[in-house]
Amino acid sequence: MSVDFEECDKCEESKYDEYVGRCGGEMGQTGCGKSLCTNCLINDDIDSSYAYEYGTRFDGTPEQLESFELSGDDYNIGDMIDDTGIDPKYCPYCSGKEVHDDEILEFLLNDNGVTREDIKQIILDKRAKAKK
Repeated sequence: MSVDFEECDKCEESKYDEYVGRCGGEMGQTGCGKSLCTNCLINDDIDSSYAYEYGTRFDGTPEQLESFELSGDDYNIGDMIDDTGIDPKYCPYCSGKEVHDDEILEFLLNDNGVTREDIKQIILDKRAKAKK
């Protein structure tokens, strides 16, 4: 038996994989896809620190059965549906509470009309000058 770790894109800490999920998950939810640990989620209406509390609970409605492509025999009412991921409303990026470092970099590059390759070359040139 092995222990798997996942890195949170917000705090950059590695945690047990059951405490880290992806925004939007794998079930067709729209979201940014960032990995987030339970400590970094926006938690306005859920009083829990466990990842499974952020998923979707089975309610047995025909809409949910169709949406998640489930058969009613797989789950009991109230069970957590596997692999639902993190609802984007709990994501600090999708909710507009935080800005990811990648977005900051892209903004700065685009705002100044500079490409990543330009910046890489500037850094490499500075390193070369420093070694002389």
